[in-house]
Amino acid sequence: WVGTQRSNKDALSPERRQRLDEIGFVWDPLTTAWEEGFAALARFKQREGHCRVPDKYKEGGFNLGIWVGTQRSNKDALSPERRQRLDEIGFVWDPHAADWEEGFAALVRFKQREGHCRVPQSHKEGGFNLGGWVTTQRSNKDALSPERRQRLDDIGFVWDARLPPTTDG
Repeated sequence: WVGTQRSNKDALSPERRQRLDEIGFVWDPLTTAWEEGFAALARFKQREGHCRVPDKYKEGGFNLGIWVGTQRSNKDALSPERRQRLDEIGFVWDPHAADWEEGFAALVRFKQREGHCRVPQSHKEGGFNLGGWVTTQRSNKDALSPERRQRLDDIGFVWDARLPPTTDG
């Protein structure tokens, strides 16, 4: 019955449409669901200061983590307006790239302060586990993109921490 009302919306009498509107009838459930997800993400961002929602996170009973993953998966199918709205609140389209960039920025700060990239394994930089990130880069050296390896090389990244320090760090 509900589907029939939605399909025949334009053919319904004004009185019937008004009666349905008065009880909060949802004419477009997909749009309503998207708006509910966006509102939940906006609340999360306001409270947490970022849009990095954990995969299984629920915001007031709403499966926000799943909704965020769906937006990422459907990025190319989203309307330009929806993509813009997500961009405007700082939506993270590629969390893996964002994680790497966060680590690289922390390493740059460390080098600026310490003058080298020999990060102790347990070092945290502003709450970020920089020592673990550096260890991961060393372990995954062959899997890193040439661009990422070059960026690390350009700041004097130490690929083998067992080697003694050189005069330049």
